[in-house]
Amino acid sequence: MIDVTGSADPDRIELGRLVPELDELIEAVTRAFGGTLAVYDPRGQRLAGTEAAGPPTRAFEHDGLRLADLASDGPRAAEAMELFANALSLLVHHANARELAATTHEAAMRLTFAELTEHNLRLTRAVSRLEELDRLKSNFLATMSHELRTPLTSVIGYAEMMVEGIAGPVTQDQRDYLNTILNKAVQLLGLITTVLDVASLESGQLALERTQLSLADVVASEVATFQGQAVRRGISIEFAVSESSHIVGDRRKIRQVVSSLLSNAVKFTPDRGKVGVTVKPGTLSPTGDDPAMQLVVSDSGIGIPVAEVAKIFEPFFQVDSSSTRAFGGTGLGLTLAKAYVEAHGGRIWVDTQPGHGSTFTVAFPMERGSA
Repeated sequence: MIDVTGSADPDRIELGRLVPELDELIEAVTRAFGGTLAVYDPRGQRLAGTEAAGPPTRAFEHDGLRLADLASDGPRAAEAMELFANALSLLVHHANARELAATTHEAAMRLTFAELTEHNLRLTRAVSRLEELDRLKSNFLATMSHELRTPLTSVIGYAEMMVEGIAGPVTQDQRDYLNTILNKAVQLLGLITTVLDVASLESGQLALERTQLSLADVVASEVATFQGQAVRRGISIEFAVSESSHIVGDRRKIRQVVSSLLSNAVKFTPDRGKVGVTVKPGTLSPTGDDPAMQLVVSDSGIGIPVAEVAKIFEPFFQVDSSSTRAFGGTGLGLTLAKAYVEAHGGRIWVDTQPGHGSTFTVAFPMERGSA
């Protein structure tokens, strides 16, 4: 509503703001009826029109509130004043409606902004809490991994001494039992080391010990490790290598990358299947031209559904629960492999088709001058 009280000239300000077309409206009416028109505020100040219209003779009200006084002079002054009043009333009505809508919208926007601000504050607090919990989790995993490795190392050491007969002669059955203990303890130690490595990744503390090494030698050593398991299942591992395969990197982490890829290839290849391992010069990406040394591991296994390819490098991801039960594994091998490869400035990608096997390609930047 228009306020006609308060500071100086409130009517002129309000009516002029709500109906800025006062002069144009007066001109249109006087053009039609002749004569003159003028609009005054309730205190007698002229808002629009000319003094020739004479003194006000009619009050203009809207919703019971006196907004202005009208003056008119001419042969058809009454008709002109009536038309002007009706038109002005319509304009004030629409102006009030627009102002009310604008005020309502502004209030709604203020409320929405306040709600968004509060929501953002809650999200900020939640993110801070999650970051703190994530840090505590990583510290806990690192601490527990260290604490678990210490007694497990003793178990492995004493079991090895017993197998070697240092504590006295053992029977063949006892030797078999001790070898089982050793194998499971080594497997558990590897799992603990993997968890520790994941905790190091999440805490951003991954460090590399860079030395010059032959990728072919590292791969050959790991291939020999998996030959026994492959032979028992009738799987052939075909290994091909180029003449030169020198790179600069962390030997232990690169060996773990190779081990993860070979382990998956053998694990998911059916009996009497085939695994191919190739070390050759290539590029850092399938479509790039930067020189690199590539490790290509292919298998004739179950393959990976296209929809799941983008997820296989995520922590703890398994293609499906049946695969987890049938083949085992924690879902951390490829996660660590990707992290280690990228820490060396390299890339890893996969080409796969369900039922027709998978081909993983790892590309390490070549040592300068070796290309």
